[in-house]
Amino acid sequence: MARRLLAPLMSDGGTGMRETLEAYLRHSGNTRETCRELFIHRNTLTYRLRKIEELLRLDLDDGEVRATCLLALRIVAAGT
Repeated sequence: MARRLLAPLMSDGGTGMRETLEAYLRHSGNTRETCRELFIHRNTLTYRLRKIEELLRLDLDDGEVRATCLLALRIVAAGT
């Protein structure tokens, strides 16, 4: 199920989108810290997050959704 949830981010080689989602979740949605870690502008982060939400068909403003995504990322990482 975790792979199915994240499949849209993995289909394009998806490292940029996956890294963005991982950093965003690791920083509990703190955009300033996420931008600092990824060395990107806030507008770039906003664009990527919107794109991730479209691809996954999820709302990252929802805490339960963020927790589910974080768990899925960890499950997929542990399986590789």
